[in-house]
Amino acid sequence: IPISAQQKINLGKIYEFLANIEIPERDLKSKPLFIVARSFDINRPGTLVKELHGGVLGGALKRGILKIGDDIEIKPGLITKERNQTVYETVKTKIISLNRGNYSVRSAGPGGSLAIETELDMSLTKADSLSGCVVGLKQELPEITHKIKLKAQKFPEVIGAEGHLKVDDFKLSELLMLSINTSISVGKITLIKGNEIDLELNIPIVPFKGENVGIARNIQGHWRLIGFGE
Repeated sequence: IPISAQQKINLGKIYEFLANIEIPERDLKSKPLFIVARSFDINRPGTLVKELHGGVLGGALKRGILKIGDDIEIKPGLITKERNQTVYETVKTKIISLNRGNYSVRSAGPGGSLAIETELDMSLTKADSLSGCVVGLKQELPEITHKIKLKAQKFPEVIGAEGHLKVDDFKLSELLMLSINTSISVGKITLIKGNEIDLELNIPIVPFKGENVGIARNIQGHWRLIGFGE
């Protein structure tokens, strides 16, 4: 819809379009699944100890209901080093408050953005350190995995590249970048069978069957979108 917000041209058409968008049916009965897009320390320098807030997670609740007082876990969680090995540690905490915009709520369902204040030390959430994680009720999230199987579909042409570049077939051992919810990982193809590919990931994910995945390939030094998967 062509508009000029400064000249207030066609804004009525935008409102009309928005008003006619069908609101999707929300899944309130499944186990909660919250996608972390940001994580914050919302305390300003000089805040009194008694007024400090716990670490805050920002993102979207895809399904289920979260309430103040719920015991939650965050995966893949914190990254630590043990004997030169990268280890991902699940974070467990409790919900202190829930906010939609400037409004505090006691419980929240899917739809719109949501901020979750937790009991975590704010140093664990500052500077988006937990972005890309997922949140669920305690002991209800799947285990993280470094291996994944995708039904993959290529686009006819590379998205974002100059000119018309045809997307080549997938190759064994090539590296692909995968975007799954708010997490990003690079994986090496270990098996190709028809439209299914197996990959070994350098950063683990929390797997959910049927989730959409964006697939990118490194082309001339840039990651370019070449397809999608499930």
